[in-house]
Amino acid sequence: MVTPAQSQFGLVRYRVPRDLRLASIACALAIAAGIAGAFGFTTIFIPSAGRPSFVWLTTFFFRVQDAPWLLWIALMLLGFGILRLPATPRYAALAMLRNPRVAIAILTALVIVCGIIGTHVIFHGIPLARDEILAEFDAIILRSGMGIAPVASEWRPLASALAPTFMLPIAGGAGYVSAYLPVNAGFRALVGLVTDSAWTSPLLAALAVVTIFGVARRLWPTRLDAALISALLVATSSQVLITSMTSYAMTAHLALNLIWLWLFLRNDKIGHGAAIAVGFLASGLHQLIFHPLFVAPFIVRLWASGRRPLALTYIVSYAIICLFWISYWQIMLEWQGFSRQASSDAGPVYFIARAAFLFTSFHWTGLGLMLKNVLRFVDWQNPIALPFALLAYRPVRNGDGIARELSTGLALTLAAMFILLPYQGHGWGYRYLHGLIGSLSLLAGYGWIALSERATRNDMATARAMLAIGSAVAWLVLLPAHAKQAHDFVMPYARAADAIEHTATDLVVIDKSGLLFAEDLVRNDPFLRHRPKVLDLTLLDEANLADLCARYSISMFGRRQGLAFGISPNDEQTKFDDDVRAKKKAVMARLSCGVDMAVSANEDTRF
Repeated sequence: MVTPAQSQFGLVRYRVPRDLRLASIACALAIAAGIAGAFGFTTIFIPSAGRPSFVWLTTFFFRVQDAPWLLWIALMLLGFGILRLPATPRYAALAMLRNPRVAIAILTALVIVCGIIGTHVIFHGIPLARDEILAEFDAIILRSGMGIAPVASEWRPLASALAPTFMLPIAGGAGYVSAYLPVNAGFRALVGLVTDSAWTSPLLAALAVVTIFGVARRLWPTRLDAALISALLVATSSQVLITSMTSYAMTAHLALNLIWLWLFLRNDKIGHGAAIAVGFLASGLHQLIFHPLFVAPFIVRLWASGRRPLALTYIVSYAIICLFWISYWQIMLEWQGFSRQASSDAGPVYFIARAAFLFTSFHWTGLGLMLKNVLRFVDWQNPIALPFALLAYRPVRNGDGIARELSTGLALTLAAMFILLPYQGHGWGYRYLHGLIGSLSLLAGYGWIALSERATRNDMATARAMLAIGSAVAWLVLLPAHAKQAHDFVMPYARAADAIEHTATDLVVIDKSGLLFAEDLVRNDPFLRHRPKVLDLTLLDEANLADLCARYSISMFGRRQGLAFGISPNDEQTKFDDDVRAKKKAVMARLSCGVDMAVSANEDTRF
């Protein structure tokens, strides 16, 4: 029997339940080992001569943003495993259980308000990465009633220099649209018809909170406590909240995966039919791979349990869904009257070529990247999500409910990303697991139930205290810290983009030499209606430059301007073609063309 301890304030303190102590200590040790491995992997196992340049950003995020907080989280979890905690009064939990709708309404409102305010306060409405830029780029096209923006003939020779990267290759630069599938942009287009499209992700994040509560109620109709905990873990995830301030498709992945699961668990014709319809949308959000990896374990379960007609219905439906999205751009190009060659180049052949490129680009360097990605994912969640999810090992092992399918989806996604795309680029947390944060939270619900079935009332009182402390830390410590990290990283690009937008010349040419991600400052309206137009110097040839210099006034944005706005210098990332841009600048100098973009003394305080 555990002897309680009396605190100086008269509160009775107990050790947390044994299983939870062991899980917390195991998580703390795993995080510490992961940190040591992440610091050592690149140096020990990857020779510097063969180190891919993209390792830099992942390593930067790990060392500057994640490692210090991961150490703090590990110490906190270790403390949970060693120290005694004050017993949380049972009436506090009972108050939430008596008013679950109020609790969920409060969580939902907090998520919406946090997302909307953060969009403007943290990010100032400026998309940072190309994925974010292109989501709104495509939304503008869709709001116009088109699927592809035609490019005027005068700008077609410059189409590649005027466009962000990751564009669909259309012969002759005849049209603009990103290489991403359109559903996320479609959501933003629809919301933009009514209000600011920046509301899209906060609304979807709030929908995820409501939906995971509904899923959990279907899984555990007699365990309202576990349902509330699952919703709480989603609503207190820094990754969920800060990503909802952006236009990344990952918030939509989270919401639609949970809606799919809620419908699947209805287990009737209406539910399965609606789940397939949601699966159609979820598969077309931006990249085809993510939603099918979430769904696959559930289809395997149907087959293994003898429900083969239903399993075949899902298999055939998803085969048709995948074929449609693989062919989507070919269909769209033909519908808008582009050349037959352009449409054939953008169909299944284009998809297969991209997939083959990813497969053949596999490098064991990805192991170190994936370790840092997983650690980043842990850092950006509620700190107690991991130990509670670890307690679900018995339900997973025994095949209880859908615990095994949830964990398999996480494992499949990690394995697929390791093989195909271990580098996530920008992201707040590890965004390739974002659609499965609901799975992690539901596994934590399974862990809570497993714990309660073996624990005493006093044990559960201290488990509730651990839950309360972890959630308070998530909201009041980690969220502000992660928000500041995001703000500080984004602000130099936000200041630069704002200054470029207000430049008085006809054109602004971006010279990315020696700057980190300066090419992402190439941002134009998809219909090229706005001035100044922004071009990437790398993608202009001498004939282009001569023509532009003869017809337009031009400002140059280069290293001096980038450093003035706070963009980090990085000679290593651009040195392979710096000489190419230097020759083009020499051509402009001979033509007496282009002036350095002015940077006022107070540009760094614009925001």
